[in-house]
Amino acid sequence: MLIIERILGVTLPIFAIALAGFLYTRYRKPILSGANQISVELCLPALIFTSLSAKEFEFGQNGLLLFTSTALVLVSGIVAWPLARIAGVETRAFLPCVMFGNVGPVGIPLTVLAFGQAGLAPAVLLLVLSNILHFTVGIWVMSGRADLKSVLASPLVWSTLLGLAFSSFHLQIPAWLEVTLTLIGNILVPMMLLSLGARLAEGQSTQWRAGVIGAVGAPLVRIAVAAVLLQLLPLNGVQGGAFLMFAALPPAVFNYLLADRFGRDPEKVAAIVIAGHFASVAFLPLALLIALE
Repeated sequence: MLIIERILGVTLPIFAIALAGFLYTRYRKPILSGANQISVELCLPALIFTSLSAKEFEFGQNGLLLFTSTALVLVSGIVAWPLARIAGVETRAFLPCVMFGNVGPVGIPLTVLAFGQAGLAPAVLLLVLSNILHFTVGIWVMSGRADLKSVLASPLVWSTLLGLAFSSFHLQIPAWLEVTLTLIGNILVPMMLLSLGARLAEGQSTQWRAGVIGAVGAPLVRIAVAAVLLQLLPLNGVQGGAFLMFAALPPAVFNYLLADRFGRDPEKVAAIVIAGHFASVAFLPLALLIALE
């Protein structure tokens, strides 16, 4: 019962803020493109940098976990390819919803709840890994562009690399700049959720078919791939448990921002994200039961 309460505790605010954006858009007609561009190109890089630069990571002691989790992300995308057609979603929009889960707001608190402070280090590492893959591989999948110029022009990639560099070399930025970047980054999550709800209000009923298929299909694919990987690679204990929680997470909200940025079925991606968080009330306890056995 405690795990259900904790899941609801971290997901209900997501629903509530998205609902506020949905209801607002029913009565008003906001222009989302400008707000979403600011979110992707300014607020998100600030959040990535401040989140990464303030933490220390033990990559060497968790090499197998990082390798297995990278394999999970990449293989899940390949396995989910046929599912995009069934869901009626553009492939480049659908695959990141399967590949990348909501590690930060959902994954970290639930992993710590399940495994105590021992679960914090692997959960944070999985967040870092997810960010790196999401804003490199994920952008490539969503945008359809693989050229080096596009990668180097992305503020998301640079903020990730700079954040890791500042963390690795224990560098610090001036206090006033840190406060400024933190304030800018803190705008992102509520603005992103309001925009997600607004996008749902603009969509059609067909988006919910995609939402349901994505909400169920994404965690099933990831959990199935994770089960196979655990048979091949000897992850166990807290690392194995954190890995299973990582596999069962609902689709990351960032998927919607990138879908909107690159014009990849943003209404359907928004439906997948929201429906996925509803479905997580069933899938996360299942993953936890398997992890604790």
